[in-house]
Amino acid sequence: MTFRKQVATSAAWVGLSTAIIKVLSFITVTLVLARVLDPSDFGLVGMAWLAINAFDFLRELGITAALVYRQDDDNGVAADVAYIALAVASVIIYGIIFFTAPYIETFFSDFDGLSQILRVLALTMLINAVGQVPYTLMAKNLDFRNKAVPEIIAGAGNSIVAITMALTGFGVWSLVGGYLTDSILRNTLVWFFTTWRPRWRFQRSVWWEMFDYGKHVVSSRVLIFGITNIDDLMVGRMLGSSALGFYTLAYRLSNLPATHMTKLISNVMFPTFSKIQRDPERIRRIFFQTVHAIGLLAAPISIATIVLGPTFVHEYYLGRWDDAIVAMQWLTVYGFARSIAANMGPIMRAMGKPQWLSALALWRFITMAVLLYPAILWKGVIGVSILSALVAVVDFGIAAWMTKQLIGGRYRTYIRTLGPSLAAATLSALIAWLALPYIPSPHRLIPFLIAGVIMMTLYAVIMWWADSLFRQLSLSAYHRLL
Repeated sequence: MTFRKQVATSAAWVGLSTAIIKVLSFITVTLVLARVLDPSDFGLVGMAWLAINAFDFLRELGITAALVYRQDDDNGVAADVAYIALAVASVIIYGIIFFTAPYIETFFSDFDGLSQILRVLALTMLINAVGQVPYTLMAKNLDFRNKAVPEIIAGAGNSIVAITMALTGFGVWSLVGGYLTDSILRNTLVWFFTTWRPRWRFQRSVWWEMFDYGKHVVSSRVLIFGITNIDDLMVGRMLGSSALGFYTLAYRLSNLPATHMTKLISNVMFPTFSKIQRDPERIRRIFFQTVHAIGLLAAPISIATIVLGPTFVHEYYLGRWDDAIVAMQWLTVYGFARSIAANMGPIMRAMGKPQWLSALALWRFITMAVLLYPAILWKGVIGVSILSALVAVVDFGIAAWMTKQLIGGRYRTYIRTLGPSLAAATLSALIAWLALPYIPSPHRLIPFLIAGVIMMTLYAVIMWWADSLFRQLSLSAYHRLL
């Protein structure tokens, strides 16, 4: 199989697994759990994840990124070192979380029960350590078919357990039960899809070499974590669990393209760019093709969220989640910028410049830290969303300039690449929105499903006529389905 075909196949499998998992998540959380559970339940679990992810950086230390970057590990020592290091670190970090959980709950006065939820949910950290290296090796070797199957099964298990528990009255624990099921299934099933088995070999020199690369990756990730979670921290601390629940749903609805695209790009493009790291021209060509493809998908999802999303949230949830609407619209801008910029980080890491990501993240963190408090005082959750959107747009411009230093490319290229899809999506969404009042509504979801079909049909017709890559991708998908 040629390298290009291998990359395309890998992207297809990641796209398939991501789409299935996100559809399951949308049905589970957005259509079912958000109608059954209280906003404060989502706030509690969101704060627990915030605490767990904060500690997770100390456990991982960029080791998995170093394992992908390191191309000369024929004897498998680096993988064995990574497996042992992650296992030991996971036990230590879980112990820290277990004993500090009551103090974390005390810090947030409106989060009763957080300590118990945190201790149980943090078990996913121990479970994930079991399968993290096999998953990383699959990604390194672009073996995403075997990676996708256990992830899809785990996502289905998550949905079944969470919905069953919610409908039988388990409340916030239905969310926890779903996440635990997902983690157990993913990290058990992976061993049926990989031939790699760990050997108990630990070479300190190899670990230090991996850590030397990984420290730059983890420093940027820590800053990015701070940027993407300091808003949750401040909203939870200043406004309480219900406000955090509204903000969490707004983020989930608005960041569909970002969460889909970021995972796909990170999983596929980092190992891809690493394999061709000495060929900047080739990287540039693949990069802009990827940006173009992402824009074709992210633009209609984002525009639909801004135009059709407010009516959906108000009608489907009967006004219970109206406080999330304006925040959702602003966060959609943030999500679109993030989905496009996600392709730039893998280039910097693959070309040996992870410290650039740290510098980029540092200015974002400082900006958010300085302006977040006045933004909350100004407009609460909406103020936070506006700030996030503006910072994301500026960050995109800076990241594009940094990427240019490595592979070339001009700002006008982004405009030519993304402009047509944004214009077509906007026109299609406005027509669908105007049609909404005239669509029969035997069920609250029906008008939005029909409006969505109208919008996507119009968008597809326009882009088929105007965009050659859209035609190429559509025909390729059609032939694969035959």
